[in-house]
Amino acid sequence: MRVLVVDDLLMAETEVARALEADRDVEVVGVRNPMELAALLDRDGDFQLALVDLHYGKETRESGLAAFEVLSTHGIPSIVHSVDEDNRMLFLLAVFRFFPETWTVVPKSAGRGPLLRAVEAAQGGHRADDTAARPYKRAAPLLDQLIRRPTDLIIWRAMLNHFREPQVARSANVSKRVVSQFTADRRPVVAHIESELLHRRNPPAAAPDERNTNLLEVSAFARLNADFFTDPTVDRLITGAAGHN
Repeated sequence: MRVLVVDDLLMAETEVARALEADRDVEVVGVRNPMELAALLDRDGDFQLALVDLHYGKETRESGLAAFEVLSTHGIPSIVHSVDEDNRMLFLLAVFRFFPETWTVVPKSAGRGPLLRAVEAAQGGHRADDTAARPYKRAAPLLDQLIRRPTDLIIWRAMLNHFREPQVARSANVSKRVVSQFTADRRPVVAHIESELLHRRNPPAAAPDERNTNLLEVSAFARLNADFFTDPTVDRLITGAAGHN
């Protein structure tokens, strides 16, 4: 069995190899980013499992979503193998929204046990246990409420650098009314996601005069997830999904 590790840190590949070293029937191969992954699979696609990190450092623009695109094309079973930080949650929703065949999530902090069980399942021809992935699978449809059309990404990005409705509106080239409605609509979705995945209590629904609160809460969420909203692969996936609707 050959296991592919897609991670910018050589240490992550080394730790996977050490975890699996007792099994002489497993070979571990690593690449540092989605571009290297695509080049490798063009030459050699004989892998039975891939462990995929979600972020590859500041020097690589593309995220793990680009790696899942490549692996999906080659039909290689894949698992998210990443740090479990709050700013990764939208990436995880996108993985299960756009690549539902992804097996599960194995956080790097979980130790060797879940990793070994996932590899053993793959060796036996079975899917790995998906308990850790279920919250993200359940919440994945909420991504369509956060980003209803590709142009919504322009407003999300405008909120990364601006803190008042007129500024956001000018940056996104829309009216203040559009920004007001956007934040009013997205605030309960943000609350739902944070309640499901971060276990925060849902706030009460916004009243019509709570425009500033809507903007503050939604823009704070945008900044927490800045890497996601500026990811070129997100653009590509959202635009592709819109084209199929």
